[in-house]
Amino acid sequence: MKAIKIVLGLAVFYVLFSAVWQISACELANYELKDDMQDMAAQLGLRVGLSEVPSDDELRDAVVSKAAKYGISLVPTQVTLLRDGYGKNAHMYFAADYSVSINLPGYSFDMHFNPSGGSKPRGAALASLQE
Repeated sequence: MKAIKIVLGLAVFYVLFSAVWQISACELANYELKDDMQDMAAQLGLRVGLSEVPSDDELRDAVVSKAAKYGISLVPTQVTLLRDGYGKNAHMYFAADYSVSINLPGYSFDMHFNPSGGSKPRGAALASLQE
């Protein structure tokens, strides 16, 4: 009887540990992506003259590659970019929309994430600027 309790206790511990591990890994990756999006929206290289003005597609691809660095699978259509103005005086806003599947023994569920960075331009219509 004592052996059964130990085995059941270890099984419960494994399931809980696995769930906490997967969820915290997804949360950390989402936090890192959000931080990178904030940095991209700040346009530090552009403001000091170190880089050229990137196109919207280049910026979306940059978000996708940063997401891949953290194990997040994104496509450019999942990334929203709003831009108000042009050049070093532009305000940019990035947002992504994705889900991650959490797989546990006998049960799985999806966690939805929507990281964003920058400030939304005033008066910009989201649907008209999204491709």
